[in-house]
Amino acid sequence: MQLEEIQLAIRPRTILECLDVSFLFCGRHWLGLLLTAALGIVPIFCFNEWVVDIRNRPEYGSWLLLVMEVPWATLFITLYLGQTTFSPRLSIRRMFEDGLNAIPSFLLFQVIIRGLCVAVCILTPVVFLGMYYLNEILLLEKPPIARAWNRRTAMNAQIMGRILSIRILDLLILCGGTIAVTQLFQAITSLWEDRFDPFYWMQEDLDPMQESVVHFPWQTHLAFWVVIVFLTVFRFVSYLDCRIRREGWDVDLKLRAQTALLRQREGGT
Repeated sequence: MQLEEIQLAIRPRTILECLDVSFLFCGRHWLGLLLTAALGIVPIFCFNEWVVDIRNRPEYGSWLLLVMEVPWATLFITLYLGQTTFSPRLSIRRMFEDGLNAIPSFLLFQVIIRGLCVAVCILTPVVFLGMYYLNEILLLEKPPIARAWNRRTAMNAQIMGRILSIRILDLLILCGGTIAVTQLFQAITSLWEDRFDPFYWMQEDLDPMQESVVHFPWQTHLAFWVVIVFLTVFRFVSYLDCRIRREGWDVDLKLRAQTALLRQREGGT
């Protein structure tokens, strides 16, 4: 990795500054994000709608399924973000090769370990806090499987408070954004519908003899994934900020610039 080729100003940022950079990135690369998001999200969206019928399943089971699907749905988005930031040109072939090479690691960490932690509720914080940057580590740093967990531990060391703050902000954006985007989609589709009840998707089946079932339309399901795309960009920017702080990228660049300046002066004399 050549720090001079990174398409982003290398300096430490606050959480809100990372959020601002994420909005700017989405605005500049909306087409690439749309296409790479479609590669992962469209198959999962169709699977949820027509195979497992997620909108009419028990509430806990539906959210559990979505939690397991998020890393796979955002796989190509993360690879696109990495190439856009670290490479001078985009290579679709390399993107697919990196995705295929990451499948064994994903099966171990994002299916087996993630599934066990979510199934055992007491271990859920391991997923939402301890595995926050795992996608970026597996896809961009490409460590051997035996060393991936140690790399995750080193990345998270002494920044759990920051990750907790980011996760709280993620939750607020996910809830508020999903509701807002749902209303936007329903406002558009209401042109072809006879009624528009903005909150009917939040109504629950109150039959005490049945499991709690949340009935929400396809607009809410799609809105959820739209917000997840933005949160993936936000996580990537905060991942870069974490590496800049931990590995001193900004200091490294300053030292290189000073070295180059000294060499120019020596050459001139």
